[in-house]
Amino acid sequence: MPDFPHVRCERVRFRDCDALGHVNNAVYSTYLEEARMDVLGGLREFILARVEIDFRAELRAGEEIEVGTRVGRLGTKSFELEHEIRADGRVAAEAKSVLVAYDYGRAESVPLSESLRARLSEAR
Repeated sequence: MPDFPHVRCERVRFRDCDALGHVNNAVYSTYLEEARMDVLGGLREFILARVEIDFRAELRAGEEIEVGTRVGRLGTKSFELEHEIRADGRVAAEAKSVLVAYDYGRAESVPLSESLRARLSEAR
């Protein structure tokens, strides 16, 4: 996945699948969450504001998947991660996550810190 600086690999588990035998749509959000945590590491100064997923192909138990992630837009208080989920060379889903810098003590959004900007710049 040359267009994505971060790639997480994993195998689709049987429990990820629904009664029709393919990965349930809600599980895609879990794949994206795990990829976000890999990219952002221990950083916890943000909240998830939006996730959008375009489903392109089904996934089935046992398949090896790759979740590519890159930083897209960097705003004043928010940033966007772009994702692609692939299996066996095909695109299973394309997605975007919008995260907002957040001060939990004050319970409000805040400008992105310089440390977060630096970390995100490395993942572009």
